[in-house]
Amino acid sequence: VFLVSSGKAVVSTQSTGKKDSGIRDISDMTEAEQVEYLLRKTAEEAALDLRAGADLTITDPPEEAMRQEEEEDELPWCCVCNRDAEVRCAECDNDLYCKRCFKEGHDEFDLTDHTPAIFKRTARHKKYNLEL
Repeated sequence: VFLVSSGKAVVSTQSTGKKDSGIRDISDMTEAEQVEYLLRKTAEEAALDLRAGADLTITDPPEEAMRQEEEEDELPWCCVCNRDAEVRCAECDNDLYCKRCFKEGHDEFDLTDHTPAIFKRTARHKKYNLEL
């Protein structure tokens, strides 16, 4: 467990079983020593978790599932003014815009290399009371 106390970087040593206050001040160490110490403590904690049966496997969700989740969370409105979205900008993390906000925002910041794609509403947007 990593803490900041009174402007000092400290690390809890409770999980190591040492007989001390449970807090070690690492602010007097060099940055390299802090990194080494924190990596060692993290590895020790991971080893304890593994012995306890914790599953520490990191898996990336399938792209299709991520895309579907993003689409389900997507509201069909302009990200600037909340009017109905008309275009999507892939270069702006697929943000949705009405035509006016896209033009004004991209002209203002000279984003001439951004190409709008027509945003098509789908059946899942019915819950937002939009006409399809």
